[in-house]
Amino acid sequence: MKRLIPSVVFGLALLLLPGLAWAQQGTVTGTVTEAETGEVLPGATVQIVDLGTGAAADADGQYRITGVPAGEQTIRVSFVGYQASERTVNVPEGGTVRANFQLATSQAQLDEVVVTGLGREQTRGETSVSVSQIDAGELTETTEYENVTDLLQGRTSGVTVRRSSGNVGAGLRFDVRGGVSLNSDGQPLIFVDGTRIAQDPAPGFDVGGQPTGSPLADIDPSNIASINVLKGPAATSLYGTDGTDGVVLIETKSGQQGQDLQVEYQGTLGVARKQGDYNDEIFPTANRLNDIHRDGTIQGHRVAISGSGDITNYNLSYSFRDTESIFPTGEGQRNNVNANIEARPTESLTVSSRSTLAFNYYTRPQADNNIFGVLGALALDAPFGAFTERDSSAFFAIEDKQRVRKFQQSLEVSYSPEAVPGLSLRAQGGADISARRNDQSFPARFGDIYTSTGGERNALDSDRRRFNADLTATYDYDITSDLSATTTAGAQLFTESDRQVNATSSQIGTDLITDIGAGTQLDFIGESLSNERSAGIIGRQQFEFLDRYSAEFSIRRDWSTRLVAGETGSYKEWYPAARASAQLGDFMPDAVSRLNVRASWGQSGSLPSLVDSELVRLNGQSSGFGTGATIGNVGDPDLGLERVNEVEGGFDLGINNRYSLSVTYYRQFTENSIVNFDPALSTGFGNQTVPRNVGEISAQGIETSLDVTALRTEEYSLSFNANYSYRYREVKELGGQSIFGGFQRNVIQEGVAPFTFLGRRVNGASFNEDGTYAGPDVSSERVNLGNPIPDHFGGLGFSATVFEDLRINAQAEYQLGHQTYSNTARFLALIGGHERRNQLDAELDDLEPGTDQYRQVANDLARTNPGAGVGEIDNFLQDADFLKLRTLGVRYDASDLIGSLAGTNQLRSFTIGFSASNLFTITSYDQGPDPEVNSEGSRGLIRGQDFLTLQNPREYTFTLEVGI
Repeated sequence: MKRLIPSVVFGLALLLLPGLAWAQQGTVTGTVTEAETGEVLPGATVQIVDLGTGAAADADGQYRITGVPAGEQTIRVSFVGYQASERTVNVPEGGTVRANFQLATSQAQLDEVVVTGLGREQTRGETSVSVSQIDAGELTETTEYENVTDLLQGRTSGVTVRRSSGNVGAGLRFDVRGGVSLNSDGQPLIFVDGTRIAQDPAPGFDVGGQPTGSPLADIDPSNIASINVLKGPAATSLYGTDGTDGVVLIETKSGQQGQDLQVEYQGTLGVARKQGDYNDEIFPTANRLNDIHRDGTIQGHRVAISGSGDITNYNLSYSFRDTESIFPTGEGQRNNVNANIEARPTESLTVSSRSTLAFNYYTRPQADNNIFGVLGALALDAPFGAFTERDSSAFFAIEDKQRVRKFQQSLEVSYSPEAVPGLSLRAQGGADISARRNDQSFPARFGDIYTSTGGERNALDSDRRRFNADLTATYDYDITSDLSATTTAGAQLFTESDRQVNATSSQIGTDLITDIGAGTQLDFIGESLSNERSAGIIGRQQFEFLDRYSAEFSIRRDWSTRLVAGETGSYKEWYPAARASAQLGDFMPDAVSRLNVRASWGQSGSLPSLVDSELVRLNGQSSGFGTGATIGNVGDPDLGLERVNEVEGGFDLGINNRYSLSVTYYRQFTENSIVNFDPALSTGFGNQTVPRNVGEISAQGIETSLDVTALRTEEYSLSFNANYSYRYREVKELGGQSIFGGFQRNVIQEGVAPFTFLGRRVNGASFNEDGTYAGPDVSSERVNLGNPIPDHFGGLGFSATVFEDLRINAQAEYQLGHQTYSNTARFLALIGGHERRNQLDAELDDLEPGTDQYRQVANDLARTNPGAGVGEIDNFLQDADFLKLRTLGVRYDASDLIGSLAGTNQLRSFTIGFSASNLFTITSYDQGPDPEVNSEGSRGLIRGQDFLTLQNPREYTFTLEVGI
């Protein structure tokens, strides 16, 4: 019995201990809001400082931490973009203490977090390079966007982006600081969630000049959270040769920690219309040209599910969008499935997966410089009746259809071992895989109209694969109490392969058969395959003194299969960079909330074409005598790569937490650009060319941006943004060569900017001795007539909130100091169909030679002369300055109103909205309806040429969004 009593007492103690321990613990709860507006901050991190544990605020900004030891505890709350806050509370035994936090903005959220490369995030006040960031997630809450282009236009200093035509899914052309590389396509490197995507147009059949489209057109803008643009080698040297023309980092939306399950539906209905009319003073068929355009319908649906679990965040979505072109035979259908999942099984390990699956369909009309294009047939109808005398239905019957299957996958693992404080390891892999089918048919019933008889069928299958892997290790450590350092080492791997097979057959005989094998005549069959690999290792060392001054040094070494060097079969090169910044806000008056002065220098380069470093590349060739080989390319095994140097400096200023100004000056110099030369006749290489490193180009520019928060309360807000950029470029050395684009208009030549319009200047009219008109007075030599790339450009915008529920957003873009050449107007004049020229000619016949009026009309007539040959004179080259209202969005959140009427609080959002794009344009260009188009698409040397090109549409959309 004596033994039993101690045992019972011991057992009771074991049962009571948890209760006793619980009695010595309590609960901390509260709400986290923004100090200025009172808005809740979901996802804010709340920690018990001494314990190192805590929780995240939920969607309503509320947090709850249980099991907190009784007594005094220090609570710390932090949130990105806000100043952390701490307070001490007394936790009662077994009770609850409430601690609400109001966080003040850090730089009033103007000091946003930007990505400066390789996954590194810094605040605006810490960066040592210029970075443009677009908060796409916030923009898409107010405005509907057709594609990624609409998000970028007018919002990024130093960068212009335009669609090459009004075709749905048309190609996009970036101009980042004007581009000073001769050997790249001028387009930036693009990453979506760490996956490097193909930025060049996919292969496809010719429809008159426009390529098959842009990979960015396959992305749903509503799924994008942010876009960061790195603009030059000073910022992109860690990306090596691939980053010469800038780097665009796109991040899609993800779930938030502590977020409850949210379901959202968005429906869209709209219409696409032509922006402008054809000028009836130039086009005799203007009415028919205007009438051929239609109102294209727009329909879209999007369903998204997001939330979080104990260790995971997720965002799943499906979106569908069907857009009809403003031209009768054009259409695009986009289907996107996105799945973003992030897991944090431990405090030190994070695993994230981001996937996109796209099923897209496009139909392209025949347009541009094309004998089967309807716009061309209508525009050039007078005086020969090319359209009306032929069966016009033959033009519309031509089909060009594309089917795209695309899969993008990004997988990232981040690990910070507890055993080594300050060390973080990151591995990221990406895959961009697409399959594209292009079918083009010329019906047999119109065989006598087309160039081939009996019908024609073209089929192309293209398979494109891109894989990239990034490995980095970063170590943060203190050298002294005032000096800290960060060391980064890593590697990047990239491989790409393109394969395509295409065939053409004719003499099919009947429209009832569409099988390409039914053609009795095989006109063409071909196959191509290319494989490339590249790799780079990087090292970066950063020092920070007094949390105010920083200096950074980096180096990258590249390998690429594009160059053959010695016996290695690859090429390697170093790219150094140095950056420094100083945060001087503490030395300024209290009104100055931020002053960051920065300077940087970096090098990058550009690789030659795939086989330019091979001495001779042979192609297979069939003939009546059998199959043999012909010389397909002549190269130089000693060819080096182009190198680009850039120096950049500037400052970022914040005043009163409401004004943010950024100013950047840059200077670039390119050397060893690759230029093709004719080989000596004795080599036997015939009409081939041989590449040499001789080209040099220089550039400089200024970029500014201003953000103003004029008003910010719980119910009202008003903010403005503006940016202005100037750039100057000049070709310094080209080995005496001149490189021309189509129609001998654009040229790369020593002493002028790249892509300059070159021609003979028309000074006016020349006259015979008797005073009669003798033709145009033309300069004897070809001179610089202008440039298709604007010298001055920027944007203006504002956003406002009224009564907390009504939001308005607008963005305008302007471009100045550039020209567009209308080949359409020139060809009208060549065939005698230019209305203004014909009227001037008739008016001149009624006037007395030698009079002032006669001479004035003669001068005007001279300036409509089409010239005798290709690229002869400057007529039809016109200033293309413009101001466009790019986007306008209005959204009203009626959830409170609907919830009160329905008697439920389950409705998280009920929003109705209206959006418009390209709402109006102010421009002096009148030789076509749109000054922005380009007849040769988004690549190549031809720039700023309008030749029967479909104008970009104006779009109006209405949206309904419901969230629970």
